Amino acid sequence: MIDQQGKELRKEFQEFFMISSLPSMRIGLFLTLVMFSCFAIFNVIFFPDSPEQLYYNRFWVISPVMILSIAVTYIKPLYKWLHLIYIILNLMISLAVFYVGINSDLANKGSEYYYAWVMLVVIGLFVFYKMPFLTIISIGFVQITAFTLANVLNHTLEHQPFFFFNNLFFVIAIYSIGFMMAYMFRSLNWKNFLHQKALSKNNLQLLDEIRERKQAVEAFQRSEIQYHNTLDSIPDWIYVVDRKYNIVIINSALKDGHIGNGLPVEVVGKNIVEIYPFLTSATRGELQYVFDHGIMLVTEQKMQFGDSEIYMEIRKVPIYKDHEVIQVMTILRDRSKEKEVEGLKQKNAEQKEIMLREIHHRVKNNLAIVISLLNLQLRNNTDGELRRIIRDIEMRIRSMALIHEHLYRSENLDRIPLATYLQSLATIITGTFSGHRINLVTSLDATDVSIETALPLGLIANELLTNAFKYAFPGQQDGEIQVHLHKENEDGFTLLIRDNGVGLPDSFSLDSEKSLGMFIVKLLVEQLDGHIDIARQNGTCFTIHFRNLLSKKQDIPLN
Repeated sequence: MIDQQGKELRKEFQEFFMISSLPSMRIGLFLTLVMFSCFAIFNVIFFPDSPEQLYYNRFWVISPVMILSIAVTYIKPLYKWLHLIYIILNLMISLAVFYVGINSDLANKGSEYYYAWVMLVVIGLFVFYKMPFLTIISIGFVQITAFTLANVLNHTLEHQPFFFFNNLFFVIAIYSIGFMMAYMFRSLNWKNFLHQKALSKNNLQLLDEIRERKQAVEAFQRSEIQYHNTLDSIPDWIYVVDRKYNIVIINSALKDGHIGNGLPVEVVGKNIVEIYPFLTSATRGELQYVFDHGIMLVTEQKMQFGDSEIYMEIRKVPIYKDHEVIQVMTILRDRSKEKEVEGLKQKNAEQKEIMLREIHHRVKNNLAIVISLLNLQLRNNTDGELRRIIRDIEMRIRSMALIHEHLYRSENLDRIPLATYLQSLATIITGTFSGHRINLVTSLDATDVSIETALPLGLIANELLTNAFKYAFPGQQDGEIQVHLHKENEDGFTLLIRDNGVGLPDSFSLDSEKSLGMFIVKLLVEQLDGHIDIARQNGTCFTIHFRNLLSKKQDIPLN
């Protein structure tokens, strides 16, 4: 993996090295071409018959190669083939070296320019063409080989060995110098490439960081604008203070409140004591408590704001940064109208309670009037059966009147203390049959039920107790009647009425319609969604299982 990355890096460097050197290569080749042209024109004008002129003109053999090399630097689509193109062009130069050398005659004056020309070619190879290092060394070796082979074939080695080896030495020396120059240039450019790559990477990282920071700043600015817009859209009065109690933010609603009450509007940066001199020390203590403990406080306060007296619900909310409370937001909600509405509701509720008490009182009185009318009827009537019926009706009415009596005197108008009610009812019935020698024993669990439960249960108890007093102990014999009320669970109850009297006749049945009282008991038990069990051992025992029916409240309009 590391070798692969190294290869890719060297390949990237070679492309960078070659492409980045094109401008300098273009200028160098162009200046060389211009210099040779000027020198040739100079020789033609001033030394037209010079014997060296022939050898010098042979330098123009490589001119097309130089021109092509310059032209390639301007054609970008050819950049991906530059390596191959430069190899071909320099191999053409090697052929030119061989061609010029093989046609050189050492007997002619000016032939000594040949080796100098080859040295310039080698220097040009190493200086101008930024090919891979092994490639450029190999081409240089080919050029020296062409030079050597040409000097062997043109008999320079045979006729003038000193001249041959001397010139070869200078060519190889120039090759070595060119090699060292190319190596140094490549090393320097390699270091520059690595530095530039590192700088580019750091620059990209810096640009990314700058972009991210810019995006973060823009996001923060948008968030802050949205934050301010949100606060401004809230109708409550809001301000934020720092630890020095200097105002940091104030929303539009509070600004409008300042304008309406003659308070300063530009308050950001000012101390709240300066802006709101009416704030109490307790308020500042609450702010400090929120700063110290980081807990939201909710209070209510009646305050004088300008010329107005208002009721405020005040929330002090901590604002954290790095797990530390740095600011506190105070939200003031004007509850003056709500207070008025609450007061009106309280007044209406009190009026409704008074009205309900009055209703229960009047119902109780009306039932008492009915009982009095029935008693008047009894005085003028000697029919025993009719008197018994009227007495039964009177007891049922008394049980209902007792309900309204309890509601009238109770603090809770929709709940009946069932144990107290049954105890009162049993006492009234016992008093009615005061001539009997019967002991009443009660065991009643304290519980509250709705009037929908208490009313039918009272009628049931009235019916069963009355029957026990009437029929369980004939001849006014001694006996005992027990009344038990137990709470079985959250919503279930058991009422037990037992006597140790003579018991029920064999023909007794709740389904019989001959006994109106028992028929009423059956209907009332069904109304309670309960059921009744009857035991006949050692007297009679009625066990009623029932549940507390939910109260069906109805609002009474107040006119």
